Amino acid sequence: MTHASSYAQVRVREPAGERILGDRPTLGGLGADVVVPGAGTGAAIQFERQDGTWVALSAGDSRVQIDGVPLRGARDLRRQDVLRVGDAQIIVSEVSRTLLRIEVCHLAGNATLPPSGIVSSLADVEGGDEEVEIRTAAPAPGGTTPRRLAPAEARRRRLYAAVALISSLAVLGLISRIVPVALDVEPDDARLRVPGTLLAFHLGGRLFLFPGAYLVRAEHQGYEPAQVAITVRHAGQTALRLHLIKLPGTLQIDTGGIASTVSIDGLESGRAPGDVLVPAGEHTIAIRAPRYVDYIAPVRIEGALTRQNLKITLQPSWGTLQISTIPSGAQISVDGNEAGKAPAVVDAPSGVRRVRISAPGLKTWESSLVLKAGEALNVGPITLGQADAHLVLHSDPSGADVMIGGTYRGRTPLESDLPAGIEHEVTLSLRGYATWTKPVFAESGRRIAMTVPLAVVGGRVAVEGEPDGAQLLIDGIDRGRTPQSLVLSAVEHHIEVHKEGRTPFALNLTPAPGLDRTIRYKLGYVEHALAPDEVARTLYSQTGYLLRLVVAANFAVSGEQTVARRVSGALPPLLSDRPFYVGVAEVTNEQFRRFRPDHVSGSDQRSPGSADQPVTQVSWNEAAAFCNWLSEQDNLPPAYARSEGRYVLRRPVSIGYRLPMQAEWEYAARNAATLGLHDLPGRLSEWVNDDREGAAVAVDAGRAARGFRIVRYAQ
Repeated sequence: MTHASSYAQVRVREPAGERILGDRPTLGGLGADVVVPGAGTGAAIQFERQDGTWVALSAGDSRVQIDGVPLRGARDLRRQDVLRVGDAQIIVSEVSRTLLRIEVCHLAGNATLPPSGIVSSLADVEGGDEEVEIRTAAPAPGGTTPRRLAPAEARRRRLYAAVALISSLAVLGLISRIVPVALDVEPDDARLRVPGTLLAFHLGGRLFLFPGAYLVRAEHQGYEPAQVAITVRHAGQTALRLHLIKLPGTLQIDTGGIASTVSIDGLESGRAPGDVLVPAGEHTIAIRAPRYVDYIAPVRIEGALTRQNLKITLQPSWGTLQISTIPSGAQISVDGNEAGKAPAVVDAPSGVRRVRISAPGLKTWESSLVLKAGEALNVGPITLGQADAHLVLHSDPSGADVMIGGTYRGRTPLESDLPAGIEHEVTLSLRGYATWTKPVFAESGRRIAMTVPLAVVGGRVAVEGEPDGAQLLIDGIDRGRTPQSLVLSAVEHHIEVHKEGRTPFALNLTPAPGLDRTIRYKLGYVEHALAPDEVARTLYSQTGYLLRLVVAANFAVSGEQTVARRVSGALPPLLSDRPFYVGVAEVTNEQFRRFRPDHVSGSDQRSPGSADQPVTQVSWNEAAAFCNWLSEQDNLPPAYARSEGRYVLRRPVSIGYRLPMQAEWEYAARNAATLGLHDLPGRLSEWVNDDREGAAVAVDAGRAARGFRIVRYAQ
């Protein structure tokens, strides 16, 4: 006999009970650790653990089967494996690294029945009708004397014994054909029925059936019945799974008589108060009623037709406004919705409510009130006073600052309510214009409309020149034809003179009070350049970019232009005698970002660059696009046209902003100090002409390394 191990063991359940064996027990006939009927003598199977896996090894008996297949050699064991040895079935119920649990089912007896009394010996007698003598081995103490049986009784007894033997053999044959079916039934106390079979019994987690097809039905109170069709085979493993579903439970909801809608897990499921059928399990219940706060809570339903009670108290979400006024009959509105006339009781949602009370000829009362749920808020009595006067104020020009009673109210045009029955001092002020002040009496309910012409505080400015009859624009407003003499306010004005076919004239001027100024212009023809003394020495673009005038004669380009000639394939152009403006410094990040706000100048694409530093990482096309955008801002014709994805300088060259030509660049670089320009690179070898008549692209991969400047013709 193998002794049990503390580390690994085999647990055996037999008809006689359960016991624990070691890690290498044997099973078979007499002499084995586990003896089963019909196995002869000696071990038929040995169980052992190999590398943490339980295996069954055949001892050479070809009648040993596992899952209906003869066992040859060693075979890994798995849960629910069925072995057949002699007249017994061995079912593997549990397998782990250290435990093997098996159940032994005897399909026939494995021991001779003991004598039930005195064992008799029957003597052979010739002739069937003669009496036979039954002799006992020895009379029991106090026993009776043996008696002789009649021949007929002896034959009858022999017949009974034969029938009993045949019946026993038949029963043993039937029992050997019964197949156990492993059960997985929930709940485990459900009642099982197998309609249409005479022999089926449920024992120890198994259902015993003869081979064949069956319909197995499970029933339990409070559950929906379930059934499954199975086929039982003598050789093979059969398992049956039947999980019954609980019937819903009844939830009785008491809301204190408040009619509500019930939702289970977001789906409307009934009304309350009343009963609601809910599936068994965990759920979220929501109970909603008008003018009450939603009740939302988790709920566990037992199901199985059980009845559960839920009593809740719904909290009001509305309150009541009790409003009265003097005089009565005023119109009430709550949050913009008409709510009747005072006195009135108004139901409204809790929270901040905007209440407005108005009556003809009286001042409107308006206020925000906090209304609590389930409470009544008394408002009033509200005394309505005289209606305000309504002031509508305009000025010429508009944009004047308005003070009423010493309080700033905004800029013209302006509308404002004035408390009735008193006088209010209204003051208008605008830079360059005289301050206007006037008292205004506010009559109840009256609309007061005023347009105030503001007196200019400035100087007289005369605009004259050649030719007469040119269009005069001051701050973009057409002021007629020249010559003109006007009084302008003492603020900066932008003055322009235009005439078709002539180059325009423009300047900025700030008149001084009491000082007359004269502006003289001379508009040249578009195809002729102005003389140097007829143009301003400096000008600013709309973005604040400063340019200085350059007046130069033709000159030969220096011999340092060899690189430019090699790149462009042609000699650079000579500088013309046409005056032009050149940027004092490079375009800055701040100026370029007005055109392209998301531009990044840092070389690592993370540093945006300071606002006053030159913009970098700009291609030739991007610089040309900026020039066209700036020309549009200053109402100048664009210098470039876009063709096939690139910019091309227009011919003839317009007065719009553009990139400098090589000759313009070199001349400006040579005379930077005289012209008052910031440093320019004097050698054009670091610039590429790119045959687009504008040196703005650095040699390094087509991206400007140190920014760019712009130029434009004076006319």
